[in-house]
Amino acid sequence: MAKTKTPATANSKPTKKDKFDEKKLILNKWMISLFGVDSFSELSKDFKKKTEFEKVDEGVSRFCQAICLHFKFPSKGQLTEELIHQYDANIVTYTEKIAHKRRENLLWKYFQYLTLLFTEIYLDRYFRDPEGLLSDLNAFLAEYNSDKSTKDQVPEYQENELNKLAFWSATGSGKTLIMHMHIYQYQHYLKEHGRMKNINQVILITPNEGLSEQHKQELDRSGIACQRFEKMNQFMVPTGFTVQILEVYKLKDTAKEKTVDVASFENNNLVLVDEGHRGSSGTEWKKMRDLLSECGFAFEYSATFGQAVSSASGPAQKELANEYGKCILFDYSYKFFYKDGFGKEYSILNLPDNDNDEAVFRYLVACLLVYYQQLKIFSEKKSELVPFNIHKPLWVFVGKSVTSTSKTNQEVTDVLQILEFYSRFASDRSNCVTILDRLLKGELGMVDEKNRDIFKSAYPHIQGKNAEAVYSDIFRNYSGSHAHLTA
Repeated sequence: MAKTKTPATANSKPTKKDKFDEKKLILNKWMISLFGVDSFSELSKDFKKKTEFEKVDEGVSRFCQAICLHFKFPSKGQLTEELIHQYDANIVTYTEKIAHKRRENLLWKYFQYLTLLFTEIYLDRYFRDPEGLLSDLNAFLAEYNSDKSTKDQVPEYQENELNKLAFWSATGSGKTLIMHMHIYQYQHYLKEHGRMKNINQVILITPNEGLSEQHKQELDRSGIACQRFEKMNQFMVPTGFTVQILEVYKLKDTAKEKTVDVASFENNNLVLVDEGHRGSSGTEWKKMRDLLSECGFAFEYSATFGQAVSSASGPAQKELANEYGKCILFDYSYKFFYKDGFGKEYSILNLPDNDNDEAVFRYLVACLLVYYQQLKIFSEKKSELVPFNIHKPLWVFVGKSVTSTSKTNQEVTDVLQILEFYSRFASDRSNCVTILDRLLKGELGMVDEKNRDIFKSAYPHIQGKNAEAVYSDIFRNYSGSHAHLTA
C-alpha cells in the first residue's frame, strides 16, 4: 500500500528550520582567495600545529616569514610581501602593548594570527579604498553566484554593508584577546586616515551582566580603558577610546527605568558585540547593533552564528544568513577547533539503575578516580604540556536544582547529592578502598546495556596501584584541586 502524507494540523511538529550554509561565507572565501588558494586548510597547512611559528624574531613574527615564503604574491596583486610585513608590524606592536600590561608573553596560535592578519588587510582596504573594496567583493560574489539558482544566490554588497565584520570563534579560541587587538587595529586606521573625530563612543554589548563584568576585568588586564555603563552617567562620556560595557537587553527604542534609548548614543560608534543574540529575543539585537554603528563600525563575535540564523524565521532567516555570509571575515567554528585537537573528548555513561543509591555512589567514586588519574598525569607531565597551554584538570558537576521543588521537601537536589557524596567518600574509608581496589583491578562490574564493564579500561595510568595508597593520595592531590559545582 502506498503511503499518503497527512495534512498539517495544529498538533503537527513545526517545520525544521534551515541550517546556516557555511559554504556561503563570501567574505571569508574572498579573503582566502587573496593568498592564491581556495580553502582555509590549504592556507594554513604549512604552519598549523607548529609552535615554532608562534615566536617573534627581531620584531617580525615567524608566521609573517612563513606566509611570505609559501605564498608568492604577484607584484601588482592586492597583497604584496611589503604589505604583509607592514600588517605584521602592526600586529606585533599591539600584541606587545597588551602583553606588557598583562605581564605575560602572548603567543598567537596560527588561527589567531590569521584572524588578526585578515582584519589588517580588510581595515586597510576599507579605509584606503572603500570603492575598490566594494567593486572587488561584488566581482568575487558575481563569480560565486554564476552557477547558483536564483534562490541560492547572495545579493550584491552595498556600500553600507562594508562597516560590519563578524568572527565565528569557537568557545575557548581566544576571542576576548582578539577583540582587544581589534580595538587597537581599528584605532590605528582611524588615526592614519584622520578620522578619530568620526567615532563618538566605543560600546561593548554583552548578553548578561556576568559576561560584562568578565569583559571589564579582561580589558583592565590588557590596559584598555573601560567602564560598566551607568545610565545616570550616560552623558558624562570620558575622553579617549574608553570602552562602555552594557547588556543588550538594556538597549530599547525608548528609555525606561532600567533601559536606555539606543538613539541617545547616536549612530557613529565603534560597536563590539559578544554573543549579542543570546541576550535578546528574535533579531532585536541586530537592530540595536545596526543603529549604533550605522555611521561607525561593528565587530561581532560568536561561537554560535549557526544557531543565531536558525533561531530566526521566514524572510528574516534568509536575510540574516546572507548578512553573515557577507560579513564573517574569519571562520574558526567548533569543527576547526575540534579538528585541531582543542575540543573535548567525551563519553556518555547511562546507568541502568541510577535510582540505586549504592550504584550511584560507586559510579561517582569511579568518576573521581578518573579525575584523580588526570591530575596525576598533569602533575607528572607538566613540562611536556606547557607548549599546549593546558590548564589543571577541572571536575564539573552540572545540576538542575539547588533547592528542592517538592512540597514535602524530601527530594534530594542534585547539588546536595554531590555534597553528600563528598562527605561519605571522606568518612567511609573502608568501603571506598574496596571500591577503588576493584576499579584498579578492572573488576567493579558496572555494565552497560551490552553487559560491558564501563570502567574496565578507564585507568591505564594507575591500574594495579595499591587502593589504600590511592585513597590517601586522592586527599593530598584532590583537596587542593579545582572542583566546580554549578546549577
